[in-house]
Amino acid sequence: MPKHDNLRFDASSVRSFVVCANAGDDSENAFPTFEKAIEGIVAACSQDDAHEPVVERIEISVQESVSGSSKRKKPSRHFYYDTHLLGACGNGTERDPWPDITSSLNSMGEMYRQGELAAKPGDLIWLDRREVFTATEHEKKKQRSETIAKITFLMMSLSLVAPLVLILSYLLYKAMPALTMGFLTENPRDFMTAGGIWAPLIGTFFLVFISLMIVAPIGILAGVYLNEYARDNWLTRLINLAVVNLAGVPSIVHALFGVGAFVLFANLGESLIAASCTLAVMTLPVIITSTREALAAVPMSFREACWNMGASKWQTIRTIVLPNSISGILTGVILQVARAAGETAPILFTGAAFFMNVADEGWGYYFPYSLTDKVMALSMHLFTLMTQVNNAPEHLVYGTAVVLIGLVLAVNSFSIALRVYLRSRKKW
Repeated sequence: MPKHDNLRFDASSVRSFVVCANAGDDSENAFPTFEKAIEGIVAACSQDDAHEPVVERIEISVQESVSGSSKRKKPSRHFYYDTHLLGACGNGTERDPWPDITSSLNSMGEMYRQGELAAKPGDLIWLDRREVFTATEHEKKKQRSETIAKITFLMMSLSLVAPLVLILSYLLYKAMPALTMGFLTENPRDFMTAGGIWAPLIGTFFLVFISLMIVAPIGILAGVYLNEYARDNWLTRLINLAVVNLAGVPSIVHALFGVGAFVLFANLGESLIAASCTLAVMTLPVIITSTREALAAVPMSFREACWNMGASKWQTIRTIVLPNSISGILTGVILQVARAAGETAPILFTGAAFFMNVADEGWGYYFPYSLTDKVMALSMHLFTLMTQVNNAPEHLVYGTAVVLIGLVLAVNSFSIALRVYLRSRKKW
């Protein structure tokens, strides 16, 4: 009896077979034809009807001689079977595998007889067992692409963050000797070569606060009108175009407008109120845009439900639309605070002072500027230290820069935290 007629499957996870024209009966893994190989393997699988063997892979290599070896590392044809399919037909692909080894081998034999499966010397054919719920090669390819994309975008993000971290680290290192509480609470002295930054710091707060008091009501009400009341006509489109164009105007142009409109035409002179109005004009388009986007994010069904209850448009806006859009509106307003705090050009010609004497205690310490006075600001103070003050200690310059950056980062962080908090309280 030929050796392969007594073929048995052992515990090996991979079984290899050879198809060779000169194969004899002395090898249990060698067959003279591909059909004989299929018959022999099927017979081995059918010897125990109660329990068909589970093999991770069956490899069939078509060779010129039994002693040779396949040069292929990857199979020319790759089939799959899944023992959990409970009689499903399948076509042998990874997405639709055959249900067991026997049906798999019989299907492979039928494909060979119909000419759909070639078995010429050099071919390597695999039959793999596919685990249930495991990813297919197509899914693995998508996962690899996803991983590559994720790593690529991560590296791009790190390439943006790394320079920022390096710059901030360098600034902190240079400013470390100046970063004390006295640096924040003391006024500049000795021609700004000593002392702290209290006068420009409190001046920055005055500028930002007054400009915010001017621009917030105007910007929010304008956004409400454009989103809730304005009709889609040429005037509304013209206003929208003006808002978009105003957002792209350079800050130095706003400064020149402030000189003409507030310093000269309104006869405010170079003062705190003129500089604040210039900052308000500069930040107005962004607040209008953020307000419109926040209002547009409120579902129309909320408005319709309120109207169906008999409420007027203003009642609907006041009780439904504005409370549900407040997070976006406040975020836009607070972000503009950070922008206004760091601007130099808009206040350079409208109210910024090179140096002003500020009281070291009392009422004048906390409220050193009136609306008609010029004002010191951190951004202008930093520019002055770098370009106008001789023998200014290096740590004072870097300390001023770090405080200004820290102020902007603090305002932005507060804006993000407020937005997250308000969004978490939404009911939709």
